[in-house]
Amino acid sequence: MITADTWALPVAAACVRGAILRAPDIHDATNLLQEALDALQAAWLSASIAGTAVELDLAIDPVLHQIVIQLDPGWHWVGAYEAHTEVEERQLPAEDASLGVGLFLVRRVMDRVEYFPQPGANRWRLCKRLDFSRTTDTEEIRTIHLDIPACYRYLNVVGECIAAMLPEDEQTSGAIQLAVHEICTNIVEHAYYADHPGRIEITLTRDPVEQTFQVETRDTGGHTFDLSLIPDRFDLAAPTLRSPLLTGSLLLFISATLVNGGNYLFNLLLGRWLGPASFADLSLIVTLFLVTSFVTMGLQTPVARFGALYAADHDLQAISNLRRWARRRALVVGAMLMTVLTLGASFWANFFATASFWPFVIFGAFLPFYLLQGVDRGLLQGRTQFGRLAATYQTEMWSRLAFSLLFVALGWGVSGAVLGIGLSFVATWAMTQQIGRQLPKPQPVPASIQKELLLFTGPVLVAQLGQILINNGDILIVKRFFPAEEAGMYAALALIGRMVFFATWSIVTAMFPIVAQRFQRGEAHRPLFYASLGLVLAGSLLIIGATALFPHQIVHLLFGEAYQGIAPLLWVYALATMFYALANVVITYRLSIGSAGGVYLAIIAGIAQTAMLWFWHESLAQVVWVQVALMGFLFLALLTWDLGNRERKQAPQVTPAIHVA
Repeated sequence: MITADTWALPVAAACVRGAILRAPDIHDATNLLQEALDALQAAWLSASIAGTAVELDLAIDPVLHQIVIQLDPGWHWVGAYEAHTEVEERQLPAEDASLGVGLFLVRRVMDRVEYFPQPGANRWRLCKRLDFSRTTDTEEIRTIHLDIPACYRYLNVVGECIAAMLPEDEQTSGAIQLAVHEICTNIVEHAYYADHPGRIEITLTRDPVEQTFQVETRDTGGHTFDLSLIPDRFDLAAPTLRSPLLTGSLLLFISATLVNGGNYLFNLLLGRWLGPASFADLSLIVTLFLVTSFVTMGLQTPVARFGALYAADHDLQAISNLRRWARRRALVVGAMLMTVLTLGASFWANFFATASFWPFVIFGAFLPFYLLQGVDRGLLQGRTQFGRLAATYQTEMWSRLAFSLLFVALGWGVSGAVLGIGLSFVATWAMTQQIGRQLPKPQPVPASIQKELLLFTGPVLVAQLGQILINNGDILIVKRFFPAEEAGMYAALALIGRMVFFATWSIVTAMFPIVAQRFQRGEAHRPLFYASLGLVLAGSLLIIGATALFPHQIVHLLFGEAYQGIAPLLWVYALATMFYALANVVITYRLSIGSAGGVYLAIIAGIAQTAMLWFWHESLAQVVWVQVALMGFLFLALLTWDLGNRERKQAPQVTPAIHVA
C-alpha cells in the first residue's frame, strides 16, 4: 500500500517505467509508456486530493497484447500494444552455479546483511545507513512493496524504484541497487526450479529519522541457497564446490599452471641469453605489461559479470551491446596508453635509463590489442566457455615464448623480445574475434546499465591496484635509480623470491570458500584461519631456509654465474614475500566473511612502499630490507585489525522470519 501523495508518485512512475520498457515483446514501448504515465498521473492526483492509500498493480498480458494498470480502489487503465512477431517466449534457465558474484561485494556495499533460509519462505534483509542530510518534508517512514516475476528482465524495476526513493545521492542509490540486484539475481537463479518460475516480493523502507534504507525480499522457492557456495566468477584460481563448474575450474587451474610455467621459462631463458643489463630493460617492459593488466581487469571483470546475466537470460542482443560498449572504451584507453608510450618513448627511455627507446614504441603499439582481447575474455568467462577461455591464455603464452625466443635468437635483442610479446597480443585478439560473428548487430547500452557497469568496476580496480603496487613497484623504482646491471640482477632476485607467494597461494584459495561457508552457517571458522596462517608460514620458512642455505646453487641453476651478486639477498627477499603472503591470508579471510577493509590497507602499503623506495635506495640491500620492514608492518597491522574487529564480524544468527505484506 502506498499513500497517494506527491512523494510517492515518482516511485510509482519509476516502477511502471521499468516494467514497460523491459517487457519482451512491446513494439513501441516509449509511446505506450507515455500514455500510461499520463493516465497514472491524473488518477494519482485525484487520489492524493482525497488523501487515500492506494495499491498499484501492473499486469502485462502477452496473449491479448494489453497492459493493465490498476489503482485500488476504483481506477484502472488498459493500453493495447503491437507485439514483435519475431520474439520467442523465453524461459528461466536451469540452475547455473556459475552465476554468483560473491557475497563479499554485497556485504561491502551494505551495512547489514542477513539471510533467513526456509524453503517456501526464504528471506533476505539488507540495511544501509544514509549519510546525507534529510531533505524530505516529513519524518514519516516511507515503505514500498513490490511483487515482481522472478526473472532477470524485471529486476531493473526495483532499481528504478530505489533511485526514485533516494534522489539526493546517486552514489548511495547506485550502491544499494547493485547489492539488491545481486541478491535478486541469486533468488532468480537458485531459489526456484527452472520449470517452475515464481515471484519475488520486495519491501523497500526509507526511515528519515533513523537515516536508514532497508530492503527485505521474500521468495517461495523450494531451494535454499548459500552464496558462499556459488563460486566467484572473477577469481579464476578460486576453487568451486559445485559440480557444474568442477571441470571448468580444473581446466583453468591446469591452464594457469602451464601459463605460469611458460612465463618462468620465458624469464629464465631470456635472462641467460640477454645478460643482466638487457634483461633489466626487458623486465621493465614485462612489469609495465603487468601494470596494464590493472586496466584490462577493470574491463574484463564487469563484462564477465554482466555477460553472465545476459547469457543466463539467453539475451544475445544484450551481450552484443555490452561487447561493443566495452570494446569502444578499450580502444579509447588503449589509444591513450599507446600515445603516452610511443610519443613519450624518448622520455621513458631516459627516465628508466634503458639502452633504447624502441621497446616502449613497440610495446605501446600493441597495447590496444591487449585491452580488446580482455573484453572478449570477459565474455568467454561470463558465458562459462572455460575451454575457449583457457585456450586464449595458452595461445598468448606459447606465442609469446615462440616469437620472443625466435627474435632474440636472430639477434634482435630486447626489441625482438618485446615484439614477441606484442605479437602474442595480436594472436590472442585474432583468436577471440569469432565471438563477434556469433552475435547480432549491437545497439546502444541503456544509461542505467552503463551506470551499473561503472559502479561495479570500482571494487575490482581497488583490489587489483594494491597487488600491483606491492608486486611491481619495487622493480620500477630499481630500474629508475640503479645501473642496468644491478637492475637486471634485482629483476632475477624478485622472480626467485616471489616463489614464496605463488607457492602458498593455493592454501589461500582453498581457505576462502570453506571459511565463507562456515561463516554463513554460523559454524566455527577461526581455526581454519589459524591453520592457513600456519601452513603459509611453514611453507615460507622452508623456502627461506633453502634460499639461506643454498643461495649460490639456486642462482646458478636458474640464471647462471652472471647473477651471483644477488645470492646473499635471496633469503631476505623471500622473507619480505613471506610477510606479504601472510598478510594476504588475513585479507582473504576477512573478504570471506564480508569485510573488504584489508584491501584498502594493502593499497596504503603499496603507496607507502613506492614512496619509501623512492627516497631510500642506496643499495639493493636497502631496497629489500625496506620491503621486509613494510610488509612485516602490514602483516602485523592486518592481524591487529582482524583481532580488534573479531567480535563485530561473527556469523549471522537465524531469527524468526517476519511476514512481508
